[in-house]
Amino acid sequence: MRRRWWILSAVVLSAALSGQGAFASTGFTTQVSPAGQTNATEPSVAVDRSDGTVWVAWQASGRHVARSDDGGRNFVQTPINSVFGNDIGDVDIRVGGPTPCHIPSTELSGIKCLPGTHRVYVTSIEETPLPLQVHVFYTDDRGASWTGNQIAVVNLSFVDRPWLAVFPGSGAGQDKVYIGYHDFSVSQIWVTASTDGGNSFGPSIDVIQDHTIEANSACNTVPSDMEVDPSTGDVYIQWITADPVQNLQGCNITQDQQFHKVYVAHSTGALGLGTAAVAALWDDHLVFDGGRATNTDEIFATLAVDAGGNVYSVFPDNLRGSLNFDIWFSHSSNKAKTWSAPVLVNNDGGTNFFPWIAAGSSGRVDFIYLHTPDLAPSDTKLSPWYTKFAQTTDGTDQVPKFAVTSASSGIMHAGGICTSGIFCSVTGGNRDLADSISISIDRGGSAALAWTDQGNVLHGPTDITYGCVTAQQTAIVGADPGLSCKGPAS
Repeated sequence: MRRRWWILSAVVLSAALSGQGAFASTGFTTQVSPAGQTNATEPSVAVDRSDGTVWVAWQASGRHVARSDDGGRNFVQTPINSVFGNDIGDVDIRVGGPTPCHIPSTELSGIKCLPGTHRVYVTSIEETPLPLQVHVFYTDDRGASWTGNQIAVVNLSFVDRPWLAVFPGSGAGQDKVYIGYHDFSVSQIWVTASTDGGNSFGPSIDVIQDHTIEANSACNTVPSDMEVDPSTGDVYIQWITADPVQNLQGCNITQDQQFHKVYVAHSTGALGLGTAAVAALWDDHLVFDGGRATNTDEIFATLAVDAGGNVYSVFPDNLRGSLNFDIWFSHSSNKAKTWSAPVLVNNDGGTNFFPWIAAGSSGRVDFIYLHTPDLAPSDTKLSPWYTKFAQTTDGTDQVPKFAVTSASSGIMHAGGICTSGIFCSVTGGNRDLADSISISIDRGGSAALAWTDQGNVLHGPTDITYGCVTAQQTAIVGADPGLSCKGPAS
């Protein structure tokens, strides 16, 4: 297992967070994927805040999962063994409620449930028995065994880029589990729900229920994250699209159009039991429209909801010039009905892609994104990319302040980054990193990051890197900083 130790050099902003300067602190990164695995991409990270266990899922010719018991310093592989094989990929991972046992329960195949732990869910696009549908797996014994739901999502138009969100119940059997995605035909945004901890799912519901927004979104969307309010259970799903004129020019999934609109749909949550479970009523809202000269499609736009119910959206866009892709941030304090004007997060120019966020206490949001000092990065220029970490503690202000630090110890990718998804193979673009990275917050309020790392070798092997960032301020007011970067074995 490769581990890198480094000093996080905090960038002291002229207007620092909450009137205080950010401070430098030690942190570390660790390789999560096995050394012999050279095509790992698209990590998803989740932290069980009850004991600090870190979970990372990723794709590498299928789905993979690993667990860390010491805050991310070391990882053990916890493979999902299924009679239907290893799936295609597009993984997502979340932590649910307490496992439904008071004493360890066993079967001939081994331990199935451990008390005092939490259920962990993983979704992935399946290859068999139903191509391009969604499997859900969960574990109640810290990854020693996995239970699979083979028919969590079935859509006749097939499924693309499913996202997972979980509202933990008092027990895992009462967890509300949501899967959001779009289809490969009319490209609607769908959500299916479970109210029994992923054991059964109701029908998929089209969340685009506003006629005007439907006209703008028809046949050309990119589903861009789904999150649950940790206090109320309200559900939010986000997507980007172009406009009726542009969409009708292509009405396809090539992403040729300028995706300049960001939308969010909101629901109060799922009701019903078993196959009748459904989040039926959705209200749709515009987050931002940059106009046809701009493009949010340097994927993805992402969401977070803090402990006070404030909703945050972050997206890349070239609002400052055709080549100037920056990270932009907006918030809503009324359940996505209205949104603040977007504000610039990064302070270092160049090109910035792949933003992801996680929220803690009210107003506190952590960011991960990729940065290169080059404009129009390319393989020819061997453009150097770095992983960045940013934070705001006043995210609900009209003009929040951001502090930015490095997360990677050096170059994590060289060359261009193609953001046209599977159509990068047609254009010849560099899709070595695939499409996404990830961030969570641990029980000490520090940031847990996961990204695809390729070093400085063009088209070199890729691995999944985990980083625990203790620089800057805690994202959870009142959290014990001594618990940062520590798991149950620490």
